[in-house]
Amino acid sequence: MSSAVILSIKPIYANQILARTKTIELRKSSMGLSARDVVLVYSSAPEQQVSFWFRIKKVEELPVAQMWSRYENQLGISREEYDTYFAGSDTATALHVGELHRLKPIPLVDIQREVQGFVPPQGLIWLREDFGRYRNMLATLSEPLPDDAFPQLSLDLRVANP
Repeated sequence: MSSAVILSIKPIYANQILARTKTIELRKSSMGLSARDVVLVYSSAPEQQVSFWFRIKKVEELPVAQMWSRYENQLGISREEYDTYFAGSDTATALHVGELHRLKPIPLVDIQREVQGFVPPQGLIWLREDFGRYRNMLATLSEPLPDDAFPQLSLDLRVANP
């Protein structure tokens, strides 16, 4: 079973993931995410758009120093930025990027037109918790999210907006 979320990522890192030069998204915690979950990426300001989604291949938590030594070439971040981000943290969480699908970008204004009161997440938004609110936006994705991202529903998102 998997779930789907919207996750905010800074454009520099989102673009590295799209280019496949960054294969690990770093976080201070797993935020409840696990392998096979689907991440719809909201690229924050100045881009302010959804432009791709990926499936998490693996979630891995390691001591901060060990994460850097094991994966520094896959993190897409300088050592200085890494140390600043994890200052005061004992562990680092790696979201290993698996299957990746580029989308026709959906700008913030279009998301807000489809999702009443949408505010870009500071962290993440669990789509399963408010599926009805996001249904129209999800139906406009040029590459639909996989059916198993919504196991509690017997709906095909592709039919929602023929």
